Amino acid sequence: MKNGQIEMLIENYHKRNSSQKLILKPNFNEKVTLVKSYPGLDPNVIEWYTNEDYRGIILEGTGLGHVGKYCFSAIRNAIENNVIVAMTSQCIWGRLGMNVYDQGRDLLAIGVVPLEDMLPETALVKLMWVLGQTKDVEEAKQLLTTNVANEISPRTQAEETA
Repeated sequence: MKNGQIEMLIENYHKRNSSQKLILKPNFNEKVTLVKSYPGLDPNVIEWYTNEDYRGIILEGTGLGHVGKYCFSAIRNAIENNVIVAMTSQCIWGRLGMNVYDQGRDLLAIGVVPLEDMLPETALVKLMWVLGQTKDVEEAKQLLTTNVANEISPRTQAEETA
């Protein structure tokens, strides 16, 4: 806020299209969690959420979208139990690159859903909303990866310096 006016800090801000009719879909499923990856993350944390009938887990992975391989069994078990497991990055301006290293490719093969550059907190709320709209896992994955309100950038551009 500057002199009583809102000052946009970015130039690519997208205003809401006022010609579109607003449709409210207020149903949310709160059985979704955010798990931050760190060295030594206990895979039993992921197992606990699976056993407690959580329907979604957002993993806040390191760098390009990784968690320790020692967590893979717990992640696989969650997915086999129809829990949506999706990956975001801890890097605030980061974009996932899960095809770069074998660890990311292994997570994709297990069924982890990559969320590009979506912020972890945004992914958490979006998955709560998605699971409030549908119980079908494949439909939920499709909705989760659909760019609804510019929460996913088509690509990450390097900042130009003058």
